[in-house]
Amino acid sequence: MTGRALVLLGLLSAAPLAAQDFSGLPEALDTDRPDFTEGTSTVPAGHYQLEGGYTFTRQGRDESQSLGELLLRIGVNERVEARLGIGSYDWDDPGIPGERRISGYEDPVLGLKIRLTPDDAKTKLAILLNTTVPVGSDGFTAGDWQPEGKLALGWDFTDRFSLASTLVYTDAVDGGERFNQLAASVSAGFSLNDRWGSYLEAYGFSKESVDGSATTYLDTGLSYLLSKDVQFDVRVGAGLDAPHPNWYAGLGGAVRF
Repeated sequence: MTGRALVLLGLLSAAPLAAQDFSGLPEALDTDRPDFTEGTSTVPAGHYQLEGGYTFTRQGRDESQSLGELLLRIGVNERVEARLGIGSYDWDDPGIPGERRISGYEDPVLGLKIRLTPDDAKTKLAILLNTTVPVGSDGFTAGDWQPEGKLALGWDFTDRFSLASTLVYTDAVDGGERFNQLAASVSAGFSLNDRWGSYLEAYGFSKESVDGSATTYLDTGLSYLLSKDVQFDVRVGAGLDAPHPNWYAGLGGAVRF
């Protein structure tokens, strides 16, 4: 509860500043959160965008919290942005008598997003090249570099409705052993008005551990554009596979400078 209260307090305290024009850009910011699917847009050259949030997850008896989820996006040129994912601070309670609760930092992530098509293309494409850096806390670090490649696709059908999809390959690590992880997603976006947006998404992984099986998730969320440079969001999702219960909820936001 303390972590969630801190996030809410931070959002409320930031609200009076949010209406300011930080970037000087005429168009509204476009975020990569809160859904799993990556967008195809890049941050304009010479500008910065910081995205972050909080997530609570329940899987069977296990309860975990993640605070931070910070992603700094830096516009390099018209079609390229640099990305720095600052490892979240996590708390995990296995919910089993005798097993201790653990906490610590996740591995940070370094990457690039390269936009391959112009803004007015019918099918928008971008590629993302990332890797984790194995400097997180014990119990949360993978212990090795995890390179990853993503292909992001997008289609704007009307001013109010769009579709997006992401295909992912990760050279993942689990317990010191490498395995090939594939993931895919599709997300339907709905612009409810000039400030409110929503989405409905499905995504899945070929496996999430060396000996794991395929997993599938559904989620939905809302975003609110407080100004063209500030956005808040909430989301909730559920896994369709064991263990049960298997769900998560979160909130966050983004600011562009």
